[in-house]
Amino acid sequence: MTILHQNETSQQQIHSSVSIAPHSTELLSFNTSRQSADALLRGPKPTVNAFEVTLERLSSAVKMGLYEPGDQLPSEREIAEIMGVSRATVREAIRLMTEQGILVARRGRTGGTFVSKHPVPETLQNLRTRLSAKGTSITGILDHRLVVESGVVELAAQRATDEQKWELQALVNAMEQANNHAEYRKLDTRFHLLIAAATQTDRLSSVVAEIHAELSDLLTAAPYSKSQCLHANDQHQQIVDAICLGRPDLARIKIQEHILATNSYLNALL
Repeated sequence: MTILHQNETSQQQIHSSVSIAPHSTELLSFNTSRQSADALLRGPKPTVNAFEVTLERLSSAVKMGLYEPGDQLPSEREIAEIMGVSRATVREAIRLMTEQGILVARRGRTGGTFVSKHPVPETLQNLRTRLSAKGTSITGILDHRLVVESGVVELAAQRATDEQKWELQALVNAMEQANNHAEYRKLDTRFHLLIAAATQTDRLSSVVAEIHAELSDLLTAAPYSKSQCLHANDQHQQIVDAICLGRPDLARIKIQEHILATNSYLNALL
């Protein structure tokens, strides 16, 4: 149950259902995906290790589902402009990701660079090794998320537009109907990145995008639990309700409950 319709006439905490046409949900998700991909790629302009940063951000955008299997990536020129790196750097990153089977290059008039429909998943051991090489850990990622997103949701509750509130509700509705883990994770990522976008602060959107790039790796490595997803989505609804009521204090409490529950789940399994 949601409060969006009730908010059109009062701020009473009386819930009513929201009906959003399927094509509207698809359009909202598409727009959120592209905005989130841009936020992740943009990030802070890399001043050193430009190639490594480019490779990591492009790879993360694919793993997070911001570019889905079969999607065509922006051109080398567009990616270079978004990230503030050279086309040669982007070209080399794409070449390596193609060799790894993450991307597929097609020639001809309808050619370009596309996300592979059959990517090879990363093993948990490889993930731990990669995190260790970066000087971080699973606990470090989860703690960082708790601190950052607690503050982000407070601003979102104060600044979210009506359109963003409806889009958040559309994503919650879509997650409730998700048929598989991959689809649910993609929508979940877009949900949290949209909350960051609702702060109306590009810097925060980039920070949250980087956090969820790392979190996506953890969630991919963890086994799927239907009951855990249902519980998480109940918490998503409570977060949306708090944002729609303009209650920063309540939004902070609800997102902390949600993040701590996710932390317990991941710590137990990873």
